[in-house]
Amino acid sequence: MNQLLAVIAVWPLLGFVLSLLPGHRQEKAIFAAAIGTVIVHFGLLIVWLVFWAAQGFAHAYWKGFDLYATRSAHFTIDFYFDTYTAVYLLVTVLLTFVIMMFSRYYIHREKGYKRFFNNILFFYFGLTMVLIAGNLETLLIGWEFIGVTSFFLIAFYRDRYLPVKNALKVVSLYRIADIFMLLGIWLYHHYFEHNVSFFELHNLMPKGEPLVHDHFFAVGIPAAFLVAALVKSAQLPFSSWLPRAMEGPTSSSAIFYSSLSVHIGVFLLIRTYPLWQEQAWFEYALIVIGLATSIVTTLIARVQSTVKTQIAYSSIAQIGLMMVEVALGWHTFALIHFAGNAFLRTYQLLVSPSVLSYMIHDQFFHFSPPQHHLRPGFWNRVYWSIFVLSIREWNLDSIMYRLLWMPLKRLGNSLNFMTARYAVYVFLPLYILGLAGVVFSLAMPGVLLAWMPVLLALISLLMVIKAFVKREEAHNAWVLVIVSQLFLALAIAYNGQFDPVQMIMFYSGILVSGALGFLVFYYLRKAKESLSLKRFQGHSYERPRLSVVFLIASLGLIGFPITPTFIGEDLMLGHIHKNQYLLTFLIALTLIVAGLAVLRIYARLFLGPHQETYHEIAYRSS
Repeated sequence: MNQLLAVIAVWPLLGFVLSLLPGHRQEKAIFAAAIGTVIVHFGLLIVWLVFWAAQGFAHAYWKGFDLYATRSAHFTIDFYFDTYTAVYLLVTVLLTFVIMMFSRYYIHREKGYKRFFNNILFFYFGLTMVLIAGNLETLLIGWEFIGVTSFFLIAFYRDRYLPVKNALKVVSLYRIADIFMLLGIWLYHHYFEHNVSFFELHNLMPKGEPLVHDHFFAVGIPAAFLVAALVKSAQLPFSSWLPRAMEGPTSSSAIFYSSLSVHIGVFLLIRTYPLWQEQAWFEYALIVIGLATSIVTTLIARVQSTVKTQIAYSSIAQIGLMMVEVALGWHTFALIHFAGNAFLRTYQLLVSPSVLSYMIHDQFFHFSPPQHHLRPGFWNRVYWSIFVLSIREWNLDSIMYRLLWMPLKRLGNSLNFMTARYAVYVFLPLYILGLAGVVFSLAMPGVLLAWMPVLLALISLLMVIKAFVKREEAHNAWVLVIVSQLFLALAIAYNGQFDPVQMIMFYSGILVSGALGFLVFYYLRKAKESLSLKRFQGHSYERPRLSVVFLIASLGLIGFPITPTFIGEDLMLGHIHKNQYLLTFLIALTLIVAGLAVLRIYARLFLGPHQETYHEIAYRSS
């Protein structure tokens, strides 16, 4: 009967495939496929819950199949079900049903009606995978699906400037969460020396003593998952992305950024609880961050002028309290809190257009000016200082921009010599020499052999940073990303005992995706379309099929599950030694920036206002 877990996990994917079949104008068929998927999924879940209750609510585990297996590693799809899964999944099914019913009329006659329901079903599948995942690898697959669908739902109104711009802002922080998840999994594998399922992790949990004893791993593993959870749940200092994500339709904002997706960070911390349950520093850090987030975002929410921003920051504040509850071990209370917050924020967002219309009407006929006056005194100055800070959202957005992206942009702009031609004629010969060095590594001096991975990873990072800031032709940035990925794999190959098959798997994903991207560039050039990255080109208006093909190429290049690039990326990280801190930092930063560079190329070419004036063009501030 445990095989039913696999059916529950995969069913939304079948619904997604089914929703691709109707035409763009067949709204009834599209909606029927979407709502039918959720109803059948709910029925399967009820059958499973009855069976689960008959078994005494025991933790259920189903070992799936190996996507890839070696002597040292198994990339397995496993499924696991417990109380936390049950609550999260029930709330997910019910809210998805409500939001789909609402969206049937809310998105009626929109050009992207089919695209909207396709994305919702894909998100639904990703979230189900996260909730039923039996190990961290399976959870990461669903985690990546959620991130990609976030990008497309924020940029749903792709003819406008701000939705596309904010989609890139959000996915840039999501990419940080993805890489920290990968780093956490890498450390997790190093410590346990094999893939440990959540079922095994639960049974390994000792009474009154830490599960992880080595100091490096005891700090590194929880810290990596903490950063991933804080980013995904918009906790300080990453809170500013959530209001920007509200650029999408109200219904997608409700399901993503007020009720379901934004609570995944809390779920991740509950799932990894055995890894940090006796780590006092982790609990204190989580309590401080959760309380600080609740206080700051409550102050921000109370003074915002837009209803979506108010709801977004109010939801963040409640999630901050959930983080405190999880740190204190009140997991059942956190589940109740999650369910209540999810239903409340969904309701608030869905009724917000009607309430806003009523309040504007009421204010128009019953306007009264504000009665507050600035009075002298120290506490009044403090009050108004906090008020102004909250209006400016405590400058969280500008702080993140200055600390994270400005240094990268300045470095990239200083690398004027780093061109596509330079990469081909200088770095490719250097890469061939590096390959020869791997073959004849025994003949190399020990010092050089020790520093070669760092040197190659640094070259890879510089190339991908240049690709990230490049404003010229898209194919130049594309070349830099591909060559940087080749150097990335070569850097890890110098670590010894490296399986060439894993490098070939990684390269197969990179080279096939790269070739597919160049094919798209060829057809765009043939049609005399611009490939400049200086502005948004909006080619998806007239080249929708090329847009889909280039999207597939982009996802393959950045290691989207479950491409060969993704599997190779995960396997290769396992060959980095735990004491190679500098190499780990360089590779992690390279993977983050590479994903941003590729998605930026896609957005600049295919999203945004079209260059031809016979298409409707929205104002930047719309």
